[in-house]
Amino acid sequence: MLQLAGEEQAVLLCIIAPSRSLRISPVGEIRASIGVNEEFAIEAIVDDLEALTHPPQKLMVLLHTPGGGLHSSFKVARALRRAFTQIEIFVPHTAASGGTLIALTGNKIIMGPMSQLSPVDPQVIYKSRRVSALFVRVAFNRICKLFETKTKDEAPYPHQALADKLDPVLMEGDYAAVTTSFQYAREILKLAGYTTDDCLSIAWDLVYSFPDHDSDIDYAKADELGLRVERHNASERNKKVWRIMRSWLGTYLYEESGTHIIRYVFPNQGEGNEPQTGV
Repeated sequence: MLQLAGEEQAVLLCIIAPSRSLRISPVGEIRASIGVNEEFAIEAIVDDLEALTHPPQKLMVLLHTPGGGLHSSFKVARALRRAFTQIEIFVPHTAASGGTLIALTGNKIIMGPMSQLSPVDPQVIYKSRRVSALFVRVAFNRICKLFETKTKDEAPYPHQALADKLDPVLMEGDYAAVTTSFQYAREILKLAGYTTDDCLSIAWDLVYSFPDHDSDIDYAKADELGLRVERHNASERNKKVWRIMRSWLGTYLYEESGTHIIRYVFPNQGEGNEPQTGV
């Protein structure tokens, strides 16, 4: 990794959610999710970068994550985008949800045949399970349509029952979450140098245009959305770096951890390991 960092004159960073959860009790376990730990780890890396006499302006990120908190994902993405003028994001497998928000920082997003991004509609807890906040808005609009030509008393009983279950406070909170997600995506795209029109259209599509939060956005779909994607085998250089990034992913993928494994390499500086409990 140090050799690659030197050749590219770039900081190498991996953000990896291991496939194995961390067991914390006989019946409890936790999995990596972007949150405060990841915020502080990235903050520490940026602090180390700023301490250098001539900090590199290029960042190459190996990203493998199911996502996590909307606000934490946004803060990580914003911090990275502000710290570097050129960012390349490598996604060998999955950068979903908040991970997609981080991927939007890239001047290039390098993807292969198994690479997956996802929509960035926020998730909320509804009746003890996690659902898309967008579902609440869609459900509200659907119910409103049912009553366009009927009063409540005229509507069939199932429609009346659905209307009675509407919680305006819940709806307003979910609407705010969806709006915030759109604003965050648009801001990161703007920081990454996308045009104003592209910021609006890409952010809108990523938040509002997919029927399911787990929808698979592969290279072709990402390109269709207007994201700056590049194939993993587009050049000999890409092929070489892709192999190295895949190998780096394999080093940590099967570790047992309840947080993301975050490692970085500065050119000619050596490798650093950020503490997993914060700084």
